Amino acid sequence: MDDKFASKFEIDVLNKLLNKNFSYDLAIILKKIGGLDYRKKVFINGECIGILEFDLIDLDWKFHPYASYYLIEEPKIKIKPTKRKLKGKKVPVDLIENAEELKDINENDYVGVEVGNYVGVAVKKGDTIKIKDLTLKKELRFEKIEDYLRKNKDRIEKLEKKSLSIIKKYYEMCKNKNYAINTSFSGGKDSSVSTLLANKVIDDLEVIFIDTGLEFKDTIDFVKKFAKKYDLNLVVLKGKNFWEYLEKEGIPTKDYRWCNSVCKLEPLKEYLKKYKRVYTIDGSRRYESFTREKLTYERKSGFIENQINIFPILDWRGTDVWSWIYLNDVIYNELYDKGFERIGCYMCPAALNAEFLRVKELYPELFNKWVDVLKRFGYDEDEILRGFWRWKELPPKMKELKKILENKEKK
Repeated sequence: MDDKFASKFEIDVLNKLLNKNFSYDLAIILKKIGGLDYRKKVFINGECIGILEFDLIDLDWKFHPYASYYLIEEPKIKIKPTKRKLKGKKVPVDLIENAEELKDINENDYVGVEVGNYVGVAVKKGDTIKIKDLTLKKELRFEKIEDYLRKNKDRIEKLEKKSLSIIKKYYEMCKNKNYAINTSFSGGKDSSVSTLLANKVIDDLEVIFIDTGLEFKDTIDFVKKFAKKYDLNLVVLKGKNFWEYLEKEGIPTKDYRWCNSVCKLEPLKEYLKKYKRVYTIDGSRRYESFTREKLTYERKSGFIENQINIFPILDWRGTDVWSWIYLNDVIYNELYDKGFERIGCYMCPAALNAEFLRVKELYPELFNKWVDVLKRFGYDEDEILRGFWRWKELPPKMKELKKILENKEKK
């Protein structure tokens, strides 16, 4: 799965949860893992210290520490040296040197432990604790982003060289066969990189941005700023009126994204019909999702007959994209610093629910406008806040969540 550097927002979340003061220049790496919503492993210098997730039951951020977290946090509970196997076991109270500390810990809460040359994580169980995991004591040093970039610069340059060769190959072919070539730009980090790489190779590159009418103002402003700074030949296409189609099609969902056709593909198809064949450079990457992991460098559009998409940064990870941006001092959309991973429509059903609730915090007018629509279509507040509206047919994991919430209400 994909990885990235922790954003300013994510570092703020970690600092609040852990009562830390991590600085924004630290290379804290987050790796996406399966879950109901936002769920990522947190790495410091290659060591996983725990899992950061957005809990859809409590609608709040949670951190689940691994044993390695207590390499940077003083363990609260001291256990006497013993030859007993402790991992996965409850610890007899007489082995706990400072058992009085347990009275301040809630049932099932995490607590750090120290036993001989080991530190680890345990959970409170009754009048004692149960050890979840242990790790040998060692120094865990923080790495700054600038140090990470210095170590990985050669690898990033190799990725760039490969991507440029892919673009050159298709550009030469298009010139020889008199085909058109352009690039798709969303205002996000991936298409920023693929666009700038293409701009190094292709003369007078046509850069296409589709304004769906549902973009954040931040994105519209950034697209203009980006095009001006890098002297791009920007073409802005307008999507069809989403609100008119809404009444007929209903709420767009992850399993029925009619909005993508109406707001993006239809205007693009209309614009590209003047070409016999057109190759579009796209910033999609295989690590982004399960649906994209089987992509190859070239794919014929399933919607636009004369379009073929090419993916020059297909093999890049999220940290590679950000590394290239930092190494080349490229400007990026500030929505990333505010807690958004997906740059697109403000109420996109494919976004995380954690992101949708960031819209509530930062852009209440947009949030309330969409909430009013959802209520008109029959969704209650609980379904809205927990993101049940994002599916026409709930997947098993969301059905299970609904059962948990219903049982909680009965109690």
